[in-house]
Amino acid sequence: MSRLRLILCLMVMVTGVLGATGLTLYSYQDDLGQTIVVDSLERIPEKYRDGAKRGFIPSFRSDPTPKKSSAVIETVPESVVIERSDGRDAAGQFSVAPPPEEIEIDSGLASATAAMQTLREIHLNFERIYIVARDNGLQFPAIGPLHLTNNQLIIDLRLPAEMSSDAGKVWFGKAGTFFDQLKGLQYNTGMWLSQNSSELLSTMPILVARAKVLLNELETAFSAIPSGK
Repeated sequence: MSRLRLILCLMVMVTGVLGATGLTLYSYQDDLGQTIVVDSLERIPEKYRDGAKRGFIPSFRSDPTPKKSSAVIETVPESVVIERSDGRDAAGQFSVAPPPEEIEIDSGLASATAAMQTLREIHLNFERIYIVARDNGLQFPAIGPLHLTNNQLIIDLRLPAEMSSDAGKVWFGKAGTFFDQLKGLQYNTGMWLSQNSSELLSTMPILVARAKVLLNELETAFSAIPSGK
């Protein structure tokens, strides 16, 4: 019984040092007939070494599955900005960011946009009237509806009451001049059509070309109106 206890004690002592592959042990019997187990041959007295027995105890621990190493890519920023909640910068001084710039939007932009669309349509209809009359004659049925459409567009057109920006005011002046020329062209077109006058074919293209120049200038002025973009 005492031998068994001794062996168990030795086993408990060596379990803490068991390696991944196990442990080599040596046993021998002393003069009293007791079996003694040690973990090194040097610990056996020389007179018992020849009769010592060698044994192997495999490890009872399972090797943990090695984790696959994952590649970690670290990027180093070119510069580091230190932000502090107390409003100080990295040097300990207070820094205040300037407020964003105000975006200017002309108060009359919406009305100007609608007016521009109508002015373009009126001028385009004059070009259509001339082309149809030139190719098909002054009595061609499509000419009358185009003329009446322009008449209604001119009646309904409303320029903005005012423009708040300097660029808007420049556009407003040019728009008034262009609108006056379109109204004059509308009057002359109605007179030529009522008289079936060939003057429409000779004079109208000149007036339409002049109006086109004014329209291009008006487009440039319109694009300069602050829109907040």
